[in-house]
Amino acid sequence: MKIAIDARMMGADNTRGIGRYIEELIRAMLDLGTSDEFILVVKDPVHPFIGHPRVSSVIAPIGWYGLDEQTKLPGILKRIGADIVHVPHWNVPLFYHGPLVVTVHDLLLRHFPASAKTSRRSWPTRLLKRFLYRAVLRHAVKSARKILVPTEFTRHDIESFYPGSKDKITVTGEGMPQIDASNLAAERPDVDAGYLLYVGSAYPHKGLDDLLAAWPKISARHPDLRLKIAGEMDVFMRRTQEKHFRQDGVEYLGKVGDDDLVKLYRGAEMLVFPSHFEGFGLPPLEALAHGCPVVSSDATSLPEVLGTRGVEFFHAGDENGILLAVEKVLSDTKKARESARAAAQDLRLRHDWNKTAKTTLEAYYSAKNRV
Repeated sequence: MKIAIDARMMGADNTRGIGRYIEELIRAMLDLGTSDEFILVVKDPVHPFIGHPRVSSVIAPIGWYGLDEQTKLPGILKRIGADIVHVPHWNVPLFYHGPLVVTVHDLLLRHFPASAKTSRRSWPTRLLKRFLYRAVLRHAVKSARKILVPTEFTRHDIESFYPGSKDKITVTGEGMPQIDASNLAAERPDVDAGYLLYVGSAYPHKGLDDLLAAWPKISARHPDLRLKIAGEMDVFMRRTQEKHFRQDGVEYLGKVGDDDLVKLYRGAEMLVFPSHFEGFGLPPLEALAHGCPVVSSDATSLPEVLGTRGVEFFHAGDENGILLAVEKVLSDTKKARESARAAAQDLRLRHDWNKTAKTTLEAYYSAKNRV
């Protein structure tokens, strides 16, 4: 089968969660050793799959969510002449009507429209962007022959907004981050003081304000403890930093690379993940993969994805709940790390890119034969 994949977001430096999904999925599908041919639509001619005998590239220097995506990308996809086109996000061009599989990771902007980057712009721009998002999403759901989702939570969420989509949805899951097993046995890196770690953006739904509201109480009980925040210094993060600028012991690290992130996970007392909405939730899985205990909200898909071992849950938005969960981990950090390591082994069996690849390929074949 000839499969075209919109891989413009591929790579951690582009859109971290979706970019990682695209790259890991393609790698796992190629590892299955089928005879399928993959045509990747990419922005950059340099990508991880150059030279693979079953991979070819179509260069499309087109950004996402813009006018060129709507007007130029449909023609590019049509000219490829693939048996199926996989768009791994909801941003399917309105004028594309060919054989389509779409991945919808979540319906975040249906629940939290303020988490769009346009939420800091004028209200007419916000309303226009909101209208266009819903129109594009509706088109993607309606025109796709198959809709791939990472979790049962997202499946139910899509069905509630778009009841007619029920028979088209396939839960593929995603994979556990792969690491060298020797990393788990290695000593934690030297740190001059213990720290809590937050990884992610400062978009409103991420709940970073909840953690920063709880921080003074945590810090008062543990004055040597610090809070490290790893996330892009965009308008949301700068606004958060300005709002909480008087807080001691908080370090804003900005965007960090993968190698530095691994060191942060391994050195942290725990990852705190206070999100109010997640379709999957990559950072807590990454943390557990590196033996780092997790304190997480119980919002949306997180209990489904993370299970119970190695994680202390609190109700989303509950500042006191954050404090109590952090205290529980700090009361026995050795036990917490042992539990995180054990959890990682179990989660690798549940979240496997090979399983995701097989399910995705099956969806492609089903979509090819579905009109």
